[in-house]
Amino acid sequence: MEALTERERAHYGYLEGGVSIVVNLSLSFLKFGVGFYINSIALIADGFHSLSDILTSLVVILGFRFSQQPPDKEHPFGHGRYEDITSLTIAILLAVVGAQFFISSVERLYHPEVVKGSFLFFLVILLAAAAKELLARYSLYLSRKIGSHALLADAWHHRSDALTSVPVAFGILASTYGYYWVDALSGIVLSGVIVYFSFTLARDAASRLLGKAPPDEVISQIKRLASYPRVTDIHSINVHNYGERKVISLHMQVEPMGLEEAHAIADIVEQRIAEGLNASVVVHIDGSTVDESMKEEISKIVEAHDDVVSCHAVDIGQKIDFHILVDKNMRLQEAHDLAHHLENDISRKFKKEVVIHVEPCSHVCNDCSQKCDVRSAQ
Repeated sequence: MEALTERERAHYGYLEGGVSIVVNLSLSFLKFGVGFYINSIALIADGFHSLSDILTSLVVILGFRFSQQPPDKEHPFGHGRYEDITSLTIAILLAVVGAQFFISSVERLYHPEVVKGSFLFFLVILLAAAAKELLARYSLYLSRKIGSHALLADAWHHRSDALTSVPVAFGILASTYGYYWVDALSGIVLSGVIVYFSFTLARDAASRLLGKAPPDEVISQIKRLASYPRVTDIHSINVHNYGERKVISLHMQVEPMGLEEAHAIADIVEQRIAEGLNASVVVHIDGSTVDESMKEEISKIVEAHDDVVSCHAVDIGQKIDFHILVDKNMRLQEAHDLAHHLENDISRKFKKEVVIHVEPCSHVCNDCSQKCDVRSAQ
């Protein structure tokens, strides 16, 4: 799949739809003309199948048109899922056509009519089948080129028409020898194939709309792009598809480091995945690793001051809250100035509000209930 803009993808979608309409219109007229002339229910049904392809191609064009609409307040991730809705619509239309053909063919099987078969018409229908197979391959090529499920659905619609034309052709050939029931049987086979393809297309489209899990190769690609120095684990990967656009979120664990450094790595990983997969990406840094490293860094900053005996009970949330022990003989103003100085330093570094609780240290560790690391042995 090539990296294309939304406008370029839409261009290919319009191209496929336009070519499909021209080819199917020509084939439906051919099949109707021959079908009514030789009185073949299967061929007439096949003509309606080709005619229904015109409708599905129009749905494809409209789907690409609507999917290009920019994000809005009600649809902040855009309208890319119109392509999946298009695929589901095609599948439903295909199922209706198949059901109608099945009923008509069963009635013809119980009430056979004369079919004017000939070897010439047999060849004509085989050539029509070959034309539809070429169209199907063209649509498959474009679907892979732009990564479109809607074009893939339309391609299989074309291929189902090609496949079902083959038994119709042999039914016409059999009619030249008086086996008129083969025409009706061909119609039943045709309708079964149509319904089967419609079911698979509907199932796949509904699965994507409901949030189908991404394939393993996408997860592997995300992990590869997220691999970066000091990143130790990547997990909880979620991928939401909106047409060609993806929304990806994941959790990342890093080596012990400060909050600022961790978020810098997250920004780099987000950019790499966004560029590699044409996605909107959010990376969550697991708090445990960052919090513990922040606590260690805060303790080092605080205990670097000779007037601080120990730093403990560090709590990191919307703000940073911790306790420090100072000599019990320190003057109140000095303790206040020390706390204020530390609060400013730590707040500037971690971009959070800081609250420090100052407590006196009696230097009698055996009688003290505080859990602290005393800098010097008492």
